[in-house]
Amino acid sequence: METHDHIPEFVAAYLLGEASEEQTLLAVDWLKSPDNQRIYSELVKINQWSTDLRSLDEFNLLSGKQKVHEKYRSYRLLIVLKGIQRIAAILFLPVMFAGIWYYVQQNELRRNLDSLMVTQEIVTQPGTRTHLFLPDSTEVWLNAASSLRFPSAFSGNKRRIQLDGEAYFKVFHNKRKPFIVNTGYYEVEALGTAFNLSAYSGDFKISATLEEGKVKVTDVKQIEKIRFLDPGGQLNYYPEKQTYKSLQVSVQDIIAWKDGVLIFNETPFYEVAEKLGHWFNADIRISGESIANYRFTGTFTSESLDQVMELLTISTPINYSMSKRTLQEDRNFSKQEIKIWEKPKAKNNLKNKK
Repeated sequence: METHDHIPEFVAAYLLGEASEEQTLLAVDWLKSPDNQRIYSELVKINQWSTDLRSLDEFNLLSGKQKVHEKYRSYRLLIVLKGIQRIAAILFLPVMFAGIWYYVQQNELRRNLDSLMVTQEIVTQPGTRTHLFLPDSTEVWLNAASSLRFPSAFSGNKRRIQLDGEAYFKVFHNKRKPFIVNTGYYEVEALGTAFNLSAYSGDFKISATLEEGKVKVTDVKQIEKIRFLDPGGQLNYYPEKQTYKSLQVSVQDIIAWKDGVLIFNETPFYEVAEKLGHWFNADIRISGESIANYRFTGTFTSESLDQVMELLTISTPINYSMSKRTLQEDRNFSKQEIKIWEKPKAKNNLKNKK
């Protein structure tokens, strides 16, 4: 689901007459919404005020006084002083009114900007994904059970957003404004880049995977710890151990989720359980370290949770039990609870698989 409750940069470019052909098409499509037309009208007024304020800034009072002084310097000193006093009195009123007008308009401008610049939050429910554009035209795919917080317009010299969950970003290139995603554990900084970030709170690991471009990863608690990723690289952070691990991966397998496909390739079973839990809104618990570290390879597309669990019992040495969903007081259904344990007499096979 795409959201337009923000002011994209292509609208600003369109307003200033600096839009490219692509940005113009995006702006025209954006303006089809009556709400967006109303916001655009406000932006037109704000832009006009800004133009007027710039014109006011060009007024040079000191230069004007010097010209007046030169004009009357042939008069006697007393006459000159009296003349300057009269001129100063004449100039005082318009300057005073201009100052008041400037103050009022600045406050009005600030109020209008503040009313437009609010924090947006997009939340996806378990089992759903969404596709959206950020205010700078960065394209985002947001995975199930995830939330993304961002301003309605990026101000300053950086573009900062907050992620809890998983998202794939195609960052709009702007070398003057780095794009920064904060996960609570580390920040990922990019200019014009495509990368995947899995940062669910409570998961065993946080992963940044780079498809193209280059990113800088900075630990939020130890800012001196900086790492760079090249295409095909993945940086994993393990919150419990507070350790990092870098490796090369198949990026297409990692980002297949945005097309509705889950691909596991020799993936530890505890990671499989986490991903399935987010995907299906289930609390999956594993009994036994041997099962948690079991390496699983497989692909799921349109299967239900019941079907996935049945397939896992066929292809892996596990058994499981599953609770039924119940309707809660808030009219939402509870998470399903799934318990997984190893099949009897499977220990030797598990040891060989680890």
